[in-house]
Amino acid sequence: MVVWLIMRLKKYCQFLAILFMLSISFQSIISGDEKKIRVVIFPFHYNGDSKDLFLGIDDVMRSELIRSGYCEVTEQERTYEFIQEAVLSNIIKIENADMRNMLTKANIVDLFAKVNPKVLIQVAEKTNADFALRGTLNQFGSTLRTNIEIVQVKAKETIRVLVSECESIEKIPEMIEHLSQQIIEVCKNVNVQREIDYIQRNYQQGNITYEETTARLKNLSSEIPRSFLIHSTLFSHYFGHQEMRDYLIEEGKVLIKLFAAHEEDIRCLSFLGVDPFFEMANIYYEMGMFDDAINVYNRLIPIYPMNQIKYSKHLGELYKLKGKDELAIEAFSRVLSMDQTDFETRLNLASLYESNGDILRALEQYQHSLKYTKNISENSRVKEKIKRLQLLKDVHKK
Repeated sequence: MVVWLIMRLKKYCQFLAILFMLSISFQSIISGDEKKIRVVIFPFHYNGDSKDLFLGIDDVMRSELIRSGYCEVTEQERTYEFIQEAVLSNIIKIENADMRNMLTKANIVDLFAKVNPKVLIQVAEKTNADFALRGTLNQFGSTLRTNIEIVQVKAKETIRVLVSECESIEKIPEMIEHLSQQIIEVCKNVNVQREIDYIQRNYQQGNITYEETTARLKNLSSEIPRSFLIHSTLFSHYFGHQEMRDYLIEEGKVLIKLFAAHEEDIRCLSFLGVDPFFEMANIYYEMGMFDDAINVYNRLIPIYPMNQIKYSKHLGELYKLKGKDELAIEAFSRVLSMDQTDFETRLNLASLYESNGDILRALEQYQHSLKYTKNISENSRVKEKIKRLQLLKDVHKK
């Protein structure tokens, strides 16, 4: 009996241990610790008369990045060990231990400033960093200029170079604080997709609810308000949820304003699974807000190379509904310049010409459309229209 109780107690303790580990794991998922980015700051290189006054600037930046709550920064001593190893192995290659010991930390830092990007990335990889920062501070009289190179380690490339100036040494902390905020913004923008994937993965796995997912995406949007990717993700998140229609429209408006047809924007849309611009125009159409739908297409057609035919076709139909025949004709003509086989557009164009008394052009479009009819019924319908217009033409001749 005692043995049985002991065995039961052991199993119960094991069960509690498993529950404890699972709770820690779940909390780490929900808390978002994985979202922090890892940054390594290489010692700044100083060029100027007051070199001693500038020492510790990278320490200030380190504190600012950590204080943001968004970054984990590699410890300085650990960073220096990797730097020292890189300098001694790749630059001067000193074998004698005594000569190695003669090199000061300042010597090592100065030499590291001269290493090529490949070595810098190798060192950053050893620290398991997502981003590496290398900076210089130059003094020109009373003016101080800081250049900071931001390297995305995984991509093995410099993604941004930040430059800032101040007019006195007293202004350096303020300048470094400002640069730190810029660094965080750059890193956030680069990591937006990772952030979104993290949130969506937890939603798909059932770790967070739809409402919690919405809150997290909106919070991310508030942190990076001009991110096209985040707003398009929110649009997709709201899409198909009737109760979120107002939020969907709000995000659609932001997307239309933000869209600049950059490569990143277009790539984002290609993976989204929904065309937010087309859907916005449809929403406006359903609400009877034809002018707003027209504005969507007129905003996108000149700059967005995709979906030109679809957008122009619907724009023509909207203009036709509004009784703006000339603009409708222009839109439908643009469609046919891209796709001559579009049967419906030819009929629309022909009907507009006919309603405006341009019998010859209407006939021309109907005759062209005969080549693209899909069945006997369509063919017969078009032939009837041609026959009727030819009679009208003959009457006008008389």
